[in-house]
Order: sequence, then C-alpha cells, then structure tokens
Amino acid sequence: MSPELRQSIVHSRTTNYISIMTATILVFAIIGGVLHLGDGAYSAPLMVLTLTVTVFGVLAGGVALDDLANLKSDMTDEIRATGYGKGIEARDFGKLKMISSTLIGLTGLASVLAILL
Repeated sequence: MSPELRQSIVHSRTTNYISIMTATILVFAIIGGVLHLGDGAYSAPLMVLTLTVTVFGVLAGGVALDDLANLKSDMTDEIRATGYGKGIEARDFGKLKMISSTLIGLTGLASVLAILL
C-alpha cells in the first residue's frame, strides 16, 4: 500500500468515525428532547430508534476505529520516525473504542430507561 493511499484511507475513515459519532449524538439529543418535552407515555418507535442508534453508534464507530488501528499498524518505518508517526503511535484506539462504546451504550440504556419509566 502506498503512503498516499494509506493516508487517503486514514483521512476517509477518520471522517467516517466523526460523522458516525456526530449522527449518533445528534439523534440521542433529539431523543432526549422528545423525552423531556413529551407526555411520558411509552413509545415503541422511540424505543426502537433508541436501540437502533445505540447499536449503530457502537458497531459502526467500532469498525471505523478498528480500521484506524489496522492502518496504524501498517505505517512504514519512515512514517513512524516522523513527529506525526510518533503521535499516531501514542494513540490507543482500543481504549478509545472501549470508552466510546461504553458511553454510547450508557446513553442508550439511560434513554431506554427514560422511555420505560
């Protein structure tokens, strides 16, 4: 894989991850608004939307981070020796994935509980 292709893929997957997280958080904010302003009655569509957004955020975000971790391991020694490469080497995508998935899961769980209670 050429360095140019690798960087293009890194840029694309980073943009994908940011888009996934932005969409997930935006929909959670909308769900929160509906719950706050709504009448408190159970809503099956809102429940399914909450579960869908939670699963989407965890799975799609996780795949994007896995791809970034794989691209990190594909860096050439020449790139690793640069300041950029050293910065990338210092990033722990596994921890970011765990934290991201946990927070999205907790937000989804809180939303589900708010819908049910």
